[in-house]
Amino acid sequence: MIVSTEIDGFKYKVQVMDDTPEYMWNKGVIVGPPDLSELNLNNELRRRLNNELFNRGLITERDIRKRAHEIHAALQAAFKTDVNVIMEAYSRGRHNK
Repeated sequence: MIVSTEIDGFKYKVQVMDDTPEYMWNKGVIVGPPDLSELNLNNELRRRLNNELFNRGLITERDIRKRAHEIHAALQAAFKTDVNVIMEAYSRGRHNK
């Protein structure tokens, strides 16, 4: 069966045997989202992007083929916090002058 689980703060769909207890689901075979390590993002940003993809149901290649436009939305949401931090830095800089 396919279930949802969280591993080190990353949300995944995993495949487990039907009788697997919930506390063992994080040992299942990951269905998706895929490993995003090759994007060379820091761990926090990679986790946010992974979870945004998960929350939007973009788990498999088939999912993204049907709704590729949602990848952009997931990227925007993952970077939103960083944009706010940058804007605050500019605001603080203005107050220092």
